[in-house]
Amino acid sequence: SYIANNASLVTFTLPSSASVGDTFEVIGLGAGGWKIAQNASQQIVCGDQITVAGVTGFISSTNKYDRVEVNCIATNTFAVTHFVGNITIAIS
Repeated sequence: SYIANNASLVTFTLPSSASVGDTFEVIGLGAGGWKIAQNASQQIVCGDQITVAGVTGFISSTNKYDRVEVNCIATNTFAVTHFVGNITIAIS
């Protein structure tokens, strides 16, 4: 678990290599919120929405206390398995 506790935006980047089943959680605490950035070829699935592939794709918090749990489900593919709050998803 990671706690984003900063007045400015805290950016986390997905691991460049992850094993299927690897899970991590980001919890918002600071006013700046958080963002989960991607490496080349990576995508994040959240319900029926999928981020744009590669380094321009991301998910981010909308409010201070938003939280998300992300699970590696395949090579370069991560899924949001649980979230609280309003998550922004970069789909284009």
